[in-house]
Amino acid sequence: MIELIAYGQRLETATAAVGDSHVLDLSNPGAISLTYQVGKGDEVLGRYSPFSQTFRLPFSNVNTVFFGHYYDVNIDPTAITTGPPTFNIHNKVYCEIRVDGVPIIQGSLQLKNIHLKEEEFEIVVFGLEANLFQEIKDLKLIDAFKNSAGDLSADYDVSMASATIKTSFDITQDVTEGAVGAGIVMFPIIDYGHSGPYNFLFYENTTAGSAGLAVANYLQTTQLKPAFKVKKLFELIINNAGYSIDEATSTFLDTDAFKKLYMTLGSDREALATRGIQGVLAGHTSSPNVISSSAAAADFVAPLDDVTGPGFGTPPNPALLYDEGGHFNTSTHTFVAPEAGYYFGEVHGNFDSTDCITGYGAHVKVRAQGGSIGSGGGGEYGGVYSESDEVFCQGSSGGATIETPVSKEWSGWLEAGQGVRMWVTAYVYGTGGVIRLKSEGTYLIVQASNLVNGFASIPNNMPDLNQTDFVKDIVQRFNLCVVSDPDNPLILTIQPWQDYIDAGTHKDWTHKLDLSQSRQIKSTDTLRKKFIHYHDAEDTTNINTKQQKYLGHTLGEYRQEIGGDFIEGTLENESIFAPFNVQRVPRQDDTTVSNANDFLIAREYSPNTEGPVSDAAPKLFYHNNLKTLGGGQSFFIGETNSTYYPLCLPFYNNGQQMAIDSPLLLWQFAVPPEFYGPIFGTTPSNQGYFARYYQQFLLSIYDEEARLMECSMMLNPSDIFSFRFNDEIQVENATYRVLKIANYQPFAGVPSKVTLLKKVEKEGSLFLPDPDDECTLNVQGYSANGNVIFINPLDGTTSSGTQVCCEENHFFWNGDDCLWNTGSGGGGGTKPTQGDPNLPWVGGGGKSYLTGVGGFNSIKNSGIIDSNPIVAEHSIKGMNMTSTAPSINKEFVFYATSYSSVPVQATPGGVTTETSSFNLPQGYMARFVVKVLSVQTDSGTTSGSFGSTSFRVWTFVAKNIGGTITTSGNEQTDFRQDDGDVGTRTLLVAGAKGSASTNPNDTLGVAITLTGSADTVVAWHLDCSVTFVNLSAYTAFNSDLILQENMGYIETENGNFIEQE
Repeated sequence: MIELIAYGQRLETATAAVGDSHVLDLSNPGAISLTYQVGKGDEVLGRYSPFSQTFRLPFSNVNTVFFGHYYDVNIDPTAITTGPPTFNIHNKVYCEIRVDGVPIIQGSLQLKNIHLKEEEFEIVVFGLEANLFQEIKDLKLIDAFKNSAGDLSADYDVSMASATIKTSFDITQDVTEGAVGAGIVMFPIIDYGHSGPYNFLFYENTTAGSAGLAVANYLQTTQLKPAFKVKKLFELIINNAGYSIDEATSTFLDTDAFKKLYMTLGSDREALATRGIQGVLAGHTSSPNVISSSAAAADFVAPLDDVTGPGFGTPPNPALLYDEGGHFNTSTHTFVAPEAGYYFGEVHGNFDSTDCITGYGAHVKVRAQGGSIGSGGGGEYGGVYSESDEVFCQGSSGGATIETPVSKEWSGWLEAGQGVRMWVTAYVYGTGGVIRLKSEGTYLIVQASNLVNGFASIPNNMPDLNQTDFVKDIVQRFNLCVVSDPDNPLILTIQPWQDYIDAGTHKDWTHKLDLSQSRQIKSTDTLRKKFIHYHDAEDTTNINTKQQKYLGHTLGEYRQEIGGDFIEGTLENESIFAPFNVQRVPRQDDTTVSNANDFLIAREYSPNTEGPVSDAAPKLFYHNNLKTLGGGQSFFIGETNSTYYPLCLPFYNNGQQMAIDSPLLLWQFAVPPEFYGPIFGTTPSNQGYFARYYQQFLLSIYDEEARLMECSMMLNPSDIFSFRFNDEIQVENATYRVLKIANYQPFAGVPSKVTLLKKVEKEGSLFLPDPDDECTLNVQGYSANGNVIFINPLDGTTSSGTQVCCEENHFFWNGDDCLWNTGSGGGGGTKPTQGDPNLPWVGGGGKSYLTGVGGFNSIKNSGIIDSNPIVAEHSIKGMNMTSTAPSINKEFVFYATSYSSVPVQATPGGVTTETSSFNLPQGYMARFVVKVLSVQTDSGTTSGSFGSTSFRVWTFVAKNIGGTITTSGNEQTDFRQDDGDVGTRTLLVAGAKGSASTNPNDTLGVAITLTGSADTVVAWHLDCSVTFVNLSAYTAFNSDLILQENMGYIETENGNFIEQE
């Protein structure tokens, strides 16, 4: 028996999840056709949600009552409030389809059409996974913090006291007002451009003095913004939609890395959103006499003693009294500041008199007073003194009255615990009459802004984003499967695709094949796209803007073109998060790293330190525990000193340097600003989103072994009930995954059409194999020594690859190894960094001007591999057309600072931790012309003087012949221009050995070394011109090449030349 059970939309009790159940009548139970289909690679919402084809229900009494007689256009179903259940066609109806009591689909029913002639309702049923995203499609992130009445919760708010901010660094602590959980909210040290005239945070702590972050009150808590735990927000949204997460099966969400994943808040506002204090409006119940003829003057505190309900009079004036924060003392008639900050408001006084003072009359006025200025209110009230104008009454025989109210705005700074009160003053110039302070129209208003220790309003700092966009981004980013529990569809399992597949069950369906029907094997071209493009959102902040400009795209994107003539389109994600970049805190000049060398912060201000931005994208980062500053350094937040800070990074390794398997918040590894530094280290991670979560997922679609099989199978209700999309289905001698079960009709006795995707399992790699490539090896990763690691996908063996594999993947082949990078300022290829190490923030080099990258690279001949890309270089790549020898000329700038007579190596940024050797492979030569300007920057105790300047020119030639590197050169003394006391200043181009991790005893290239005089500090600026020539490419005789009329040769796209037979 097949049943359709629907649940009424009207809830019969306040705690009910659904309405009463109703078994609806079916026109033709055998005609119900269900489809189970997995979403495509770019479909993430409801990816595993089953659905039915439309089917019909008769106009039976049960059905017509349930659907509120919707076929009758003269009846409004929503107007029915008693009797039959109400029905709203615009809202979902929870339902189940059961076969012999077994639920085979649980979800929601939608009424599609009414067929009047046939007297039938046409409906469709959707599985519950899809309903989750329908539930949240119109909600913003801020809505996750609202209760059923629509009020925002303050439980997540955090005090902006500097001690609390420091406590938040430790995510084992709970700093929220409502104790919602440890580490839910924390405050990263991020520079948002609020730091005074320089608009950036800096650190100075030298013998000459301290400044910036090294001193108290330079960084205020209100210059920071909170970050929120992604896991918590993800769960909040799902729970608020009526679903729960099965923690036992959703183990990924409980991994150490995911639990320490945070998103930045307040990205679409310049400054932190604070709750401040809740306002005060206080009045008084009595109408005391202010003064009578018996007293010449009066000055007293207005007896404001009421902060609830409406004001006094008809209509009430003011309309409402309140003290939401409980900060007004009705006994002392005083507002007490809960936190230090800037407060403002108004005082209003309304007076009455039985008769004006006989003779010369009288006047009255009001004022707000508080803080530390003393007069009248005691030492604890002052800082605020704002007095109204006077109101007069005057008459020699009486009769005149005071009828004009008085008021005055006030503002001022109050420390925590200081108060403000309303005062009344009156003067009498004669005799007779009484003046009263009326209840109606007399009140004090208090408001506040810019509180030093206010409260960060976490809901109001949420970016203005839809919940659907947030959930979709997280699901896409980690390739998550969202699947309902078969016994309770409101319980969800959420796992990355690979984990979900690994938990599947092996089932043999060979015997279920309907051999009377055709079976087809097809290619996966219907699933494939021509281009794959996974990327993060673009951004308007400092580093991201520069990366987008220099690279032509966001950092760490994955882009690949797939071979094949029958595919088109792009597989692409939709991201709301931009890359998270960190840099070491600079000194005040913003050109050098401070002596807090291990203090990394994000710099989220506008480009060129123009100040804060209000249209940035949010960022994701991992909390890598607390980092203690080296060298005994510390910094201040307000007046709170800290020797440690939260280490927030775009990778996770629990506070250690990046490792080859560190989860990476980029789609593929790209050299970030601090790579090679003491925190990041020199080992690239091979675990970007694509390699970690997508490569195996897409391999079954894009690999050459990928196949689709379409067949017919006789499936019964038990098969459907126990079926899961992660099941491994064996059909004859191959294993598959089900993509689609169509036309499942429980009682029709007909086969279902099943589409299966062959299971392909190979060793993981960073890219999908391209069927057009000659290389049969895959790129597995990158090593710290600059080599590319290749893997045989069949047996898992690794190697340095071949020249063909290296060049097909756009890396640099040095004759022995495939190199992704040979060091900052050195050689390398264009992957994995889409131009790195051609990045200016790591000492990489310029690229073709066609891609808009910093630097300028002119190309006379294509197919010439760049040699030693260098930041902001101006270069020309070309070829001697007679000898076919490729060459590249580079113009660039290096820097150095020498101390005494100790040699120092010149680098792209002048930072000693940068590696700046030039790779010189076998068969290469290089010509150096270096113009050197050097200036002494100390006063010199035994030699030289401050500002002592030298300009000199050196020329050198370096060669690598047969694996031996030789150099020769000297200074061109004709160009020398020196002050008289410059002393010894020399330059040398000499062989440079490999790093400690690769060939430490072998000379692999050359470096520029500088030496100054003893007991001096010298700053060096080097204008360099270097030409690299590939000697091994020389051809003694080119008579076989086809010569054109312009005396050039015919060149193919890959840089080869066509020979004649």
